[in-house]
Amino acid sequence: MGIRLQVDLETNRGPTNELFVRIDHIKINRTVAKVVFSTTLWLNKGLADNSLKKLADDPIKPSIGLVNPKVIYYPNKKSEGLDAEFDDLYEIPLVVEKDIEEDILETTKVTKEVPYISFDENGDEITLYRTVQSEEKKKVGTEVITKKIVDYTVLNRIEEFCYNHVVKKLSEVLPEEKIEKLY
Repeated sequence: MGIRLQVDLETNRGPTNELFVRIDHIKINRTVAKVVFSTTLWLNKGLADNSLKKLADDPIKPSIGLVNPKVIYYPNKKSEGLDAEFDDLYEIPLVVEKDIEEDILETTKVTKEVPYISFDENGDEITLYRTVQSEEKKKVGTEVITKKIVDYTVLNRIEEFCYNHVVKKLSEVLPEEKIEKLY
C-alpha cells in the first residue's frame, strides 16, 4: 500500500519520477477522536518494499532509498524547479462531513391562562386563572447543513482514510492526475 508520485523530482538520493509514499506508523486516540500517523518517502516502491521484514526474526534491513521530505519539483521540462517539502507527520480528526437535516425553530412569546385552586371567603374551593407569559420554540421548517461528525467506522478502513488525507495534501502542490493511489 502507498502512493506513487509520477512527477519529476530531485531528492537527496538523486532524481526520480516515481517517488513512493508509505505510511509507517499509525496511532489512534479515541478519546479525542484523532489519528496521528507518519509517512516515509522512497525513491521507488521496490526500495520501500525491500526495507520491510518478511519474517518476524529477520534483522532490520537498511533503509536504502529513503528520501528526505525536502525535494525540488519540476512541473515541466523547461522549469528550473520549485522547492517543495512533503509532510511526514500528520494529525487529523476522525471526522467525516455529512449533510444533516436540522429543524428551524422560532421563539415566540405565549400567553396562557393557567388554572389554580384557591378558597373563597366561606372556605370553599374555587378555580381561578392567572395569566402566565413564557417563551416557546416552534418548528417552522428544516434545513440541510453540513457538519463534521466523529465517525469511528473509519477505523475499519484506517489506512485508506489516512492515505486519502495524504493525497489531499499532496494535490495542493502536485497535479492530482500524477498521484497514483496504490491502496
